Amino acid sequence: MTRLYVSSVLALSTVLLAACGGAEPEAFDPVDEEVIAVIPEEIVEAEDTTAALAQPPSAITVEVPEVNARRGRILFTVKGCVICHQVNGVGGTAAPTLSASRQPDSINPLTFTARMWRGAAAMTQLQNIELGYTIELDDQDFADLAAFAESPEEQALFTLDSVGEEMQTWFLNDRYWITGNWEEYKSRGSRIPTIESE
Repeated sequence: MTRLYVSSVLALSTVLLAACGGAEPEAFDPVDEEVIAVIPEEIVEAEDTTAALAQPPSAITVEVPEVNARRGRILFTVKGCVICHQVNGVGGTAAPTLSASRQPDSINPLTFTARMWRGAAAMTQLQNIELGYTIELDDQDFADLAAFAESPEEQALFTLDSVGEEMQTWFLNDRYWITGNWEEYKSRGSRIPTIESE
């Protein structure tokens, strides 16, 4: 609660009451300076909120991971993106291609992440069907995949031979989720092959 000293307010009230034809006020003990009025907290909070909203927000430091397109190229295979997405003519065709047409002046990993977010519900659901689990990506993974998706130079190094023969058998060129016929595809196994397993 907010507290307000009111000795002068009470004195002024007495004078105004008399001036307006009111009855003579009864004598009262002098107001102790420690007597206070209590203002409901919600009124004070509303005033504070209004004042705060009138001010611009404080600046916040933004940290962005350093991007590495080379690491992004490796992640594109290891994390299984290549199963559904194609780059440089390599990969599945069940999802949109991620081939880059030109080298941009700059990249924004958040733009790439936002694109993934729009398709996240479908991607994670399909990963659970295709793989039996959801692929995990951290902030550095997103940044590096974004760099790879925007780098024609690094994408030119992405070849069928660099993917590995076992991973090639995982490429999805048919939309199995439409027919529901996953049995033959699932016979390949339930874990993405790693570089070590090839």
